[in-house]
Amino acid sequence: MSISKIFKESLAVAKGNPLIFIPMLAASIFSALVGLIFVGSAIPMMQGMSADQIAANPEQALAGAGAAAGGMFLFSIISAFVGLLTHSMTVGMADLAFKGENASLKSGWTRIVSRIVPVIIASILMGIIVGLGMILLVLPGIILAFFLMFTLIAVVVSNLGAFQAIGRSFKTVGKNFGATFITFLVIIGLAILTGLLNFIISLIPFLGVVLSMIVFAVFTGFVTIFLVRVYREMDLKSGTSPEVEA
Repeated sequence: MSISKIFKESLAVAKGNPLIFIPMLAASIFSALVGLIFVGSAIPMMQGMSADQIAANPEQALAGAGAAAGGMFLFSIISAFVGLLTHSMTVGMADLAFKGENASLKSGWTRIVSRIVPVIIASILMGIIVGLGMILLVLPGIILAFFLMFTLIAVVVSNLGAFQAIGRSFKTVGKNFGATFITFLVIIGLAILTGLLNFIISLIPFLGVVLSMIVFAVFTGFVTIFLVRVYREMDLKSGTSPEVEA
């Protein structure tokens, strides 16, 4: 299994199917707008209040704090759900592209709608499993997230149920640990480069925010394409543990 070959094939699919990046870009824009509406409208209620004013009007202070907390919670729920849909849609579009089929937004949406129930169930289970692992000194959570990295891909690409997909992800990572670990390192490297680029871009007033969303969409979209290609390679060779080539 050649990681460099898979990386090049992923780049080719990314260049030939730019629509694959639209769902993640739409999610970034949507989350930014929702954040401005829910969080931006709640926080000002707490601003401008001195310690004496808070002590004199504890009900108003609590109302402001509650509105801010509620806004943040609602924002997180909505953003997570939209991110879940767009990520799964990107997985479906990438899989279609690798099959040589039309990776349109319509086909991607149709694919995810047909798998929405197992996708949601799998995501909830993953959140619980990784969350419990994070409580246990963080490291177990990272390890569990590593072994669960192909779960949603298995749901969409292999049409598996939530529990089956979790089992498939653990099995795939376990049987191809070396290849999966190198894949993980590649993603970390891309994340570091993206972070540095976003830091530089963020220094540009206003335009930096827009460019940062585009860069983030390209990063998350490509990582999804790359993971789908790696999973497809491992799934084709599920009976063996392929040697890893750089």
